Amino acid sequence: MKARQIFGALTVIQFLGNSVYAAAPTNATEAIAQLNADMLQGSRWMSDQFKRAIPFNSTAGNAIPGQIKLLGFEIGGEVVVSGSKIDEEAFRQLPFNIVDANTVDLDSRLPVPMILGHAKIGLPWGMDAGLRIGGIPSTTSNDGDRHAEVQNSVIGFDLRKALIEEGMTRPFGLTLGLNFTRAKGHAMISDSIDPQSGSGVTFTNARTTDRVEWDTKSFGAQAILNKKIAFINPYVGASANKNFGDVTTTITNTGTLTHPGSGTTADLAGTGATSSITPNDWDLRGLLGIEFTFLPFMHLNIGGEFASQNNMAGNIGLRVQFH
Repeated sequence: MKARQIFGALTVIQFLGNSVYAAAPTNATEAIAQLNADMLQGSRWMSDQFKRAIPFNSTAGNAIPGQIKLLGFEIGGEVVVSGSKIDEEAFRQLPFNIVDANTVDLDSRLPVPMILGHAKIGLPWGMDAGLRIGGIPSTTSNDGDRHAEVQNSVIGFDLRKALIEEGMTRPFGLTLGLNFTRAKGHAMISDSIDPQSGSGVTFTNARTTDRVEWDTKSFGAQAILNKKIAFINPYVGASANKNFGDVTTTITNTGTLTHPGSGTTADLAGTGATSSITPNDWDLRGLLGIEFTFLPFMHLNIGGEFASQNNMAGNIGLRVQFH
């Protein structure tokens, strides 16, 4: 999966279209002011999309039925892909002066993949502790004038307790858990730009760079019910995550702006905008999946998650467990 496909939402800040909500600029200085106003609107919208996507992705794929016995341990790895709903309606309603929102193609969801490894060890009192490390390795993509890159690092810690031990005489097992997760990374896209026809300006060698940076943290609580049937172990559960941190979008431009009507020009190097926002406050999600045991110590886990704010995720992974 290419970086430009992973974070396709970054391409929305393009100077295209033919509608101007404010009066057309009469000189280059006015055009720069309108351009900066558009960039501020766009950066706020962009941060708002990532404030939901990143905390949800970093805490996904953490549902494992059952609990590790005392002195037992396991290692595993999985692939997680989450999708967060993009607020296209809000983007279309932004009062842009130069950018025409109606000409920008948006995907319905922002997909974020993650490769995740974990290790767990059994503790006394029916508890186990675990470490998760993963994310997206630094990835770049070039397509014509467009350059994109993305990188994300995720680390998490888990503490779980088997409240009800699953067995032949019990209808199900119940495992409760607490966790902490941190995600830190960025996504960037740089591309050539053009002004809309109604703006009365032209660009020369113009490029825009949109960069989103995040450092999010999350405390979570989880409950999972499971019931082993031969080599199959289905499970359902729920979790809640309290998120905090920051998500910042910075848009910068280079090139030259010319206003032919007044004969004035301006350097685009100083234009752009920055906005910062806190992550989505709470994520509430339902969990479900099924685990297959191939050997006494090897398990294949396939799971799904459906959360508030129209987020969803799926995961598949292998783990090796020694009791």
